[in-house]
Formats: sequence, structure tokens, C-alpha cells
Amino acid sequence: MLSTFALAAATAAVTPCAGVTTVEVNACLSARFTESDAELNRYYERAVERVRKESGSKTAQGLAKAEQSWIAYRDAECGSVFDYWSEGTIRVSMELDCRIRLTRLRTYAIWRDWLTYLDSTSPLLPRPEVESAVTSR
Repeated sequence: MLSTFALAAATAAVTPCAGVTTVEVNACLSARFTESDAELNRYYERAVERVRKESGSKTAQGLAKAEQSWIAYRDAECGSVFDYWSEGTIRVSMELDCRIRLTRLRTYAIWRDWLTYLDSTSPLLPRPEVESAVTSR
């Protein structure tokens, strides 16, 4: 049981969640994933608006296809993380941590590729926080 909480503490380096029980940690991580996913959706929708306005429907369709592919990748990757940890109660925390990290990285990629400009024009949305997704545990 102690090792489960040690792993939860390691997960907290990426997404800090206080909690004494696995249920509490999972609830916190679930809320953080919901927040990260909402931010991703906001950045994605803004990117689609820009693409439709500046490039047309073919590019917008490509972006939509890329997003669908990314969702399939995220689900497969994080599902594999869940399977890897399936013998312990940490499995849900590890899967949620994976989803949070990948979602934050995707949000940053959308910002960089679709919401910024090559000149000094301000980005359409602020730079998303990504550092916690790339720090080691």
C-alpha cells in the first residue's frame, strides 16, 4: 500500500493532487483531466476558426482528421498505461496522469502550429502551460 502512495506522489510531480486515499487522488486527477481537456477544446476550436477563415475547408478537414487521430493515439497510449499498472490500485491514477500530460502537450502543439504567427503578431490565445507535462517524475 505504501508503494501505491509513493507512485501517486511521483504522479503528483506532473499534476499535483493532495489526497490520502486512492479515491481522493483519482478524483483530483479526474478533475485536472477535465480542466486540461476543456482547455484543449478551447484552443482547438480557436484553431479551427482561424484555419477556416484563412485557409478554407480542406485545411480545416485535415486538422479535424489529425485531432481524431490524436484522440485515438491518446486513448491507446493511456489505455496501455492502465493495462501496465492493472495489478495495482494506482492504475487509474497512472492512466489519468497520462491523459493529462498528453492533453497538455497537444494543447501546446495546437497553440504553436495554429495560433501563433511568424512575425511579432500576438498569438490568438496565451501560451498554454506545458512545463509540468515535460518534467520528469
